[in-house]
Amino acid sequence: MGDLHRKIGVSRWDGSSFSLDQDCIAIEALVTIRINGMVIAKLLASPSDLQDFAIGHCITEAKTGDISVDAFNVSVDETGAHFLDITTSSEISSLKSDVRIITSSCGACDRDGVEALLSKIPVVESSPINFSAAAVNQALLDMKQRQIGFSITGGIHAAGLMDGEGNIIAVREDIGRHNAVDKLFGHAHRVGLNINKHALLLSGRCGWDIVAKAATMNCQLIASIGASSTLAIESARLSNITIFSFVRADKGVLIGQSSRLK
Repeated sequence: MGDLHRKIGVSRWDGSSFSLDQDCIAIEALVTIRINGMVIAKLLASPSDLQDFAIGHCITEAKTGDISVDAFNVSVDETGAHFLDITTSSEISSLKSDVRIITSSCGACDRDGVEALLSKIPVVESSPINFSAAAVNQALLDMKQRQIGFSITGGIHAAGLMDGEGNIIAVREDIGRHNAVDKLFGHAHRVGLNINKHALLLSGRCGWDIVAKAATMNCQLIASIGASSTLAIESARLSNITIFSFVRADKGVLIGQSSRLK
């Protein structure tokens, strides 16, 4: 899985004085993704589930299509930077090198203007799904119990996949929200999950970048503990995605097709 945190010396305040202590801090590392030796992305992320991350980022950012991984290797230099090398026989002639660093908080650093953000979001296929709102809330609660990195550091996001029966299929964590989603979708691609029949669960808010990635993976429903942004809502409407935000046992805010929830 990889390390999500490390202990660092700190001074801890107890309300009246400071004392020396150690605290577990979320790791943020420079991660470079290379396909057949070409650098296609440099990102700041948690150095865990790195094969899932590389595959998911390439697919959700439309770097590649349905990529096959013939070999995968991780190397780490003396500075702690991680290099993810994918060897593939898939067609990649359209790939372009990108050496800009995308931060863990940036899901749109390579776009120019709002029109560019919205213009290439695909429309999600509508197929019969009918998730229980109560099951979605329970799944979000269950996901929190599987957020090991967050429970230790308090500084890591999570994304999960829920099936139609309310079962959590997978959870991935990262210091960046969109990175966690990339890892989750990379895992789903590796094991052949049909995302269209699953709900995407978020431990925080839902922004435009998450909706765009969900649309690329043909996901019909996003459920989040936090709020949705205006661009997320506009993107969801354009891409035929339903967002269920502020999910609690006794409330929630639904945007999009209400027939997808009961």
